[in-house]
Amino acid sequence: MPNIFKTGDVVKLRSGGPKMTVSDGAASGMYLCHWFNKDGDVWTPQHAGFKSDQLIAADQST
Repeated sequence: MPNIFKTGDVVKLRSGGPKMTVSDGAASGMYLCHWFNKDGDVWTPQHAGFKSDQLIAADQST
């Protein structure tokens, strides 16, 4: 069964990487996620779409 996430959920890729916030989900099972990359003192916003089976809920404690 695929993961079901809602807007505002914090997720990460099964393969690792930064925590991301789900901003939109579609009936197709794709989720639009946003995160920030840091380069020196500059934080750059990023976003991409991922399939539900690529994502897991992120541990909120870290």
